Amino acid sequence: MKTGLKGKNNQTDDDLRSNPRFIEIERQKNFYELLVNASSEGMLSVDMNGIITFVNPAGMRILGIEQNVIGKHITEGVDFEPTILNVLKTRQGYVDREYRLEGKKGTVHFVKTAIILRDEKGEMVGVLDIFRNINDIKSMVNNMIGAQAKYTISNIIGVSPQIQGIRKMIKLAGSNDSPVLIYGDSGTGKDIIAQAVHNYSDRRQGPYVTINCLSMPRNLIESELFGYDEGSFTKNSGGQPGKIEMANGGTLFLNNIAFVPLDLQNKIARVIKQKCVVRIGGFKEIPVDIRIISSTHIDISEMVKENNFSQELYEILSNMIIRTYPLRDRKADIDIISNHVLNQYNMMNGTNKKILPDTMEILRNWDWPDNVRELENAIEYAYHKAEGDEILPQHLQQKLFRSLNNEKGLVTLKEAEVEAVRKALEHTRGNVTKAAKILGIGRNTLYRKIKQYDIV
Repeated sequence: MKTGLKGKNNQTDDDLRSNPRFIEIERQKNFYELLVNASSEGMLSVDMNGIITFVNPAGMRILGIEQNVIGKHITEGVDFEPTILNVLKTRQGYVDREYRLEGKKGTVHFVKTAIILRDEKGEMVGVLDIFRNINDIKSMVNNMIGAQAKYTISNIIGVSPQIQGIRKMIKLAGSNDSPVLIYGDSGTGKDIIAQAVHNYSDRRQGPYVTINCLSMPRNLIESELFGYDEGSFTKNSGGQPGKIEMANGGTLFLNNIAFVPLDLQNKIARVIKQKCVVRIGGFKEIPVDIRIISSTHIDISEMVKENNFSQELYEILSNMIIRTYPLRDRKADIDIISNHVLNQYNMMNGTNKKILPDTMEILRNWDWPDNVRELENAIEYAYHKAEGDEILPQHLQQKLFRSLNNEKGLVTLKEAEVEAVRKALEHTRGNVTKAAKILGIGRNTLYRKIKQYDIV
């Protein structure tokens, strides 16, 4: 015997619940409800009067709502001026728009999408607000683009006194939050040292964001660093955070800091001192908590004397200096670095290749103008050329193999020019003015050649 009230067409509730279509609708409803509740995006809907009709768990967490607000006006659910009320007024939705809103509990920073809700007749009946906390988005982007430091102090390979001193400086720099300036020749591992400092510090769980100031065009570096507000470049362009904001809670590595345009250097100094950034085209100060690590192969102190670098920024950045040393000055490290690199290739490919003593002697006697980077490339070349397990002198690059018989060999005009620029900079310890005089060219011409040949 069936029980329950009769509905339309004399159907009871039990009849409805046993109907296959009813069962399918309920199943879909439960499935969609599960998806919405499991979403990391906040979702909230209101009717035409601004009354909250739905909010998911993520929305309550992001908005800081601790009690049931269904049936209450939106202004009772949040402590800031809700943008959803403007959507009700204008009847215009939007997609992925950034908002910074001031509330009693502080500033909230969202990326929001507002979707107009309509009934069967096409009439607007409310608004669905979908939003994410900007910090969650930055964290996701940093993970996707690999904004993390992978090298640690264990990657600083060598036994020389210079390397031992660098390890001590990394530990010292990692124990505090002061800016660090890493100074040294091209290919001496300045970027690895920067990552090691980050990973030794309390910021190791935060983002590690890097920008190469040498390769970045002048018209892009400002927006890359500081970001820009909506409509700054074109009427319909959205806003975008810069590298400074993306590094919030972590470390910003300014590689080749000497090539930051002079007018931007004072802006960077203000960010470091005031701990806030203003986007291009904006006026709101966005709080940032970052640690600055920078690197250079050019003597910035000389640039300060020539008024080519901000003294204020230099004084901030050089609070702690870590100097790297060319490989020719620490030849005790050549054997251990060579074998370390070779062992990595052996492990990756399941081989057991070894460097013979005669081959190692050639490696020890080479000057390595491109330092560790050049040595790593030489080992890679020899590994792939050697068909057996022994790496012989003839497996080395021609420039190294020729050195066995003290043969000079011919080089291209470009190679000669690159070598001349490198040697001049090394001889003057990065003083561009003195190096330009030695080379017989203007200072600006030398800057162009450094950038053209990517001499970092």
